[in-house]
Amino acid sequence: MMRRMDAKRIGVDVDDFRLPVSDAVSKAAKLGFRAVELGLAYPELAPRELSESTARHFVRFVRNLGLDLAALTADFPGLRLTDPARVEERVDRTRAVLDAAARMRVPIVTAAVSALTHPQSGEPSAHATEALRQIAADAGRRGVVFAVRPSADTTEHTARIIQAINSASVKICLDPAALLMSGNDPSKLLSALPQEIVLSHARDATAGGPQRSGVETALGEGDLDWLGHLMLLEAAGYHGPHIVRRTSSQRPAHDLAAAQAYLRSVGDA
Repeated sequence: MMRRMDAKRIGVDVDDFRLPVSDAVSKAAKLGFRAVELGLAYPELAPRELSESTARHFVRFVRNLGLDLAALTADFPGLRLTDPARVEERVDRTRAVLDAAARMRVPIVTAAVSALTHPQSGEPSAHATEALRQIAADAGRRGVVFAVRPSADTTEHTARIIQAINSASVKICLDPAALLMSGNDPSKLLSALPQEIVLSHARDATAGGPQRSGVETALGEGDLDWLGHLMLLEAAGYHGPHIVRRTSSQRPAHDLAAAQAYLRSVGDA
């Protein structure tokens, strides 16, 4: 039996509203979300130009709306940690987001990652391992946790990369849709590495396979057993926010609100 879902634990990635940042944060509060995650692609929040004053004012704005700033994202499409030609750029840009998180007193920075290990042997990429060790050291000095969002690696391969890094500053943000679309089982990752999960994304998808990738769906319309997923998270001792995401919606505000309602209904079951 799962405990009733606390509304304070349901958050949203405000980037998915596709609005200017102040409007997106205000919309999140209006819809009743209580925690937010966001990227720093907004001009006023550019990491390298983010002053202490700007950071302080933005955090105050978020909190005055009754929201908790749960995480920042450091997603850089095209900059793979396994690419020797561009991995230094990825580390440098990630470091800037970690700096911003420290200034804004945000505890977690999440990042989408593709495969970090060899698909057959499961051996961690040397480039990715060294990069993540650098990021771990930077995150630790700033009091921030860097949470990778696995997708292409199997549970066993993900465990190998986490063990290879062996740092309290590198953990996992569990995005079940990303795993499903790659043909992986989120429940296996959650069961195998329960203590590594520091943030939960609430996103659904159809399962992919060897011949094709899955696709994102509305929450509850994909292949994930949400009641079972939430029960596994609770059994693992996860009590943080569930960040609702919908990256491919044509009606983001409507669909994010619907996802919030669905998550509450499952949590109350």
